Amino acid sequence: MNNIEYEIIHKPVMINEVLSFIPENSNIVIDATLGEGGHTKAMLDLNLEVHSFERDKNILEIAKKRLSNYKKFHYYNDTYDKMTDLLPKNIIGNVDFVLYDLGVSMFHFKKAERGFSFNENNKLDMRLGINEKNAYQVINQYDKNNLERVFKEYGEIKNPSKIADAIIKEREKKNIETSKELENIIFHNSDKSKKYGKINPATLIFQAVRIEVNDELNILKKSIENIKNILKKYGVIVIISYHSLEDRIVKRFFKDNEKTKNKEGIFRLINSKVLTPTIEEIKLNPASRSAKMRAAQLL
Repeated sequence: MNNIEYEIIHKPVMINEVLSFIPENSNIVIDATLGEGGHTKAMLDLNLEVHSFERDKNILEIAKKRLSNYKKFHYYNDTYDKMTDLLPKNIIGNVDFVLYDLGVSMFHFKKAERGFSFNENNKLDMRLGINEKNAYQVINQYDKNNLERVFKEYGEIKNPSKIADAIIKEREKKNIETSKELENIIFHNSDKSKKYGKINPATLIFQAVRIEVNDELNILKKSIENIKNILKKYGVIVIISYHSLEDRIVKRFFKDNEKTKNKEGIFRLINSKVLTPTIEEIKLNPASRSAKMRAAQLL
């Protein structure tokens, strides 16, 4: 993608709910996952100073064009676990609100041409931005134990050995080059009962490989563990997750750090029950259907 057009294809999820959690009289906020800039734009429209992180330089260019008229827009082309390294020193500890929208942008599925989707026959890549490892290397170079680890830990596959064996058998004939080739191998080596259900059996394998390639869960853990140093007192953190692995990390983090009558902690949970999109939003934006929102306030 050398010539990047200004075309917005990703709809920001639960945007009204996000804005409702921003504390009154806020000045400085962070969008940890800029994407095409939907949530950032909404916060800039409130005249807030927004610091946004985006690891993909291509999608960052789209957001920069979209938000070029906003003087309070600041961006960083890196992963959001680098906040303390990249933010101005006077910002750290003075942030009113931080948003993590952990979903992969529709840009990556529809425009990036990096093999995120098995509906398109693109070369296996799956990099979200700044990282050296790619999906081609995982699929063609990982040994059986590591393939099984990835499929089990990040895809929650119950029988990872079968798929790993099938991949190794096929790559001994020739390297697996494209997303369609990988999908075909998975599809024909999955249980028959799962072949024709609502979810393609390749979905969870593709998720697992993408998480491995981009180190998504470790970056999330590292970033939220450090959020207490970013926020000011009574600042708010909101996290939107889209699959159980992400939500499990967020839920555990908040639970471990929640202040209760019987436990010292640094957070007050704002919503004790997870929030999900409205039926109306899901109709307008089906990609939002799996979103889960959790929010907490630093004490």
